[in-house]
Amino acid sequence: MAALTAPDPAARAATLVVLRALRLGGAALLAGLLADPDIEVRLAAVRALVSVDAVDVLSEAAGDVAREVRVAVARGFASLAVHLDQDAGAPQAVRHLIHDPDVLVRAAALETLGVLGVPDALLATVTAALTDPAWQVRAGAASALGGAAPDHGVPALAGLLRDADADVRKPAVLALLRHAAHDDARTALSAAVNDLDADARAYAGRTGR
Repeated sequence: MAALTAPDPAARAATLVVLRALRLGGAALLAGLLADPDIEVRLAAVRALVSVDAVDVLSEAAGDVAREVRVAVARGFASLAVHLDQDAGAPQAVRHLIHDPDVLVRAAALETLGVLGVPDALLATVTAALTDPAWQVRAGAASALGGAAPDHGVPALAGLLRDADADVRKPAVLALLRHAAHDDARTALSAAVNDLDADARAYAGRTGR
């Protein structure tokens, strides 16, 4: 593990990539790299922590100064969903990242809610994100609603099918597919087969399969 203290950050990052591939390196060892001065090293450390299911340590990187690292943290929690206490809802780190000042971080955290589920305490936040000026955040909110209760998720997603940006409508269609057992979701999807975007039409067509 001497390479983790090499002067060259590329060497430190490469070592972490190898450790991640081999699923080696304990959480304590990897946590020490979260303070590395190089962004690429910290990113590699986050990904390595995910590979060893280090849920608790991952939260420590949620306040990193680099948005790339915060995005990786948000997505890491989605990968670790099976290791989280589902009764506890989204981890505090994800709740924090949903309010991040950076558009891409907020979007990634919202997407993660689509995997973890949307607790009642975050419904208002997700709903507010549906009208965010940044399409990335609206798209993230659409993904989140795939993990919301149908009585809230389906009406909101149906509304997003009228969004001007196809990159918002596409995740809305995909989220509606997760609620396809419900009549209102199928009705919305039947309308989406006429979307101007070919991908959105194709996704909506899956409901009949």
